[in-house]
Amino acid sequence: MRDLAPSALLSRLRFRQLRLVDVLARTGSVRRTAAELHVSQPAATKILQDLEEMLGVRLFDRTPRAMLATEIGAHVVDYARRALSEGERFADALGNLKRGGYGGLALGAIMATASDLLPRAIAELKRQRPLMTIQVLAATSDMLIAALDRGELDLVIGRIPTGPERVAYDFEPLSEEDLWTFAAASHPLAGRARLDLAELGALPWVLQPAPSPMRQLIDSAFATAGLRTLDNLVETTSITATVNLVRHAGMISVLPSTIVAQEVASGAFVRLPVDVRGALEPYGIVTRKDVPPTPNAVEFLAIMRAMVAAI
Repeated sequence: MRDLAPSALLSRLRFRQLRLVDVLARTGSVRRTAAELHVSQPAATKILQDLEEMLGVRLFDRTPRAMLATEIGAHVVDYARRALSEGERFADALGNLKRGGYGGLALGAIMATASDLLPRAIAELKRQRPLMTIQVLAATSDMLIAALDRGELDLVIGRIPTGPERVAYDFEPLSEEDLWTFAAASHPLAGRARLDLAELGALPWVLQPAPSPMRQLIDSAFATAGLRTLDNLVETTSITATVNLVRHAGMISVLPSTIVAQEVASGAFVRLPVDVRGALEPYGIVTRKDVPPTPNAVEFLAIMRAMVAAI
């Protein structure tokens, strides 16, 4: 079959086809896909066949256990998810605008910004645009960049990827993180004037999941010291879970000082004298080069820049 011109292809693509490949890639089952889309199984099969015929390529292989996307199918699934995400955000923003609002803003932020900079910037934006809908995803930089790539976020306040893929992003540094290793005041190591990493290797930790930049720094510190990778640990991106596990489960953790300084000052936590060598790259504003910022994103970033400049 002759390839369709891009304009002809886009004019024939339907959202129900994109929705089907998204759900089928997730479930691996035509039956479950049909149920989720509220159509019959033959109808779901026909939608897939029509799409494959239009594209001139097989998108899924049937295996004994599941339907699996082919290499080209995975590319189509990735596009479908980004298009559906953008469509949902468009619908939400349109509804907000029709109600007299200012549309929406979806942003991602690392933990270092969660206790001070981010709340103040959002508060100022809401003061200026009270009817703007703001969605915030707090996670590690690697997770946020993945969400940015999927079109789920307008911008990220985090760290830019360090590999070759970083050329796909614009990056504006904002600040650096001061990381503290800390434990509850009741921890057996509290009060020690000096600690070696070797003393901490077998103790329970709560840390961000790999391959977050903070976790990479900690793993690298243990490896450089000739110590094995930590294996007695809980992994979480949640600040609340981290703090509570340190407080109630006797675990050790590493977080930005902006998050734990108040607890340390109150005496609930203690900063442990641990030398974790190395430094994280500055965090900042990350946007995709191929996606122009929305007016709402431009307004929010102006507020962020003004606040950082005033520090």
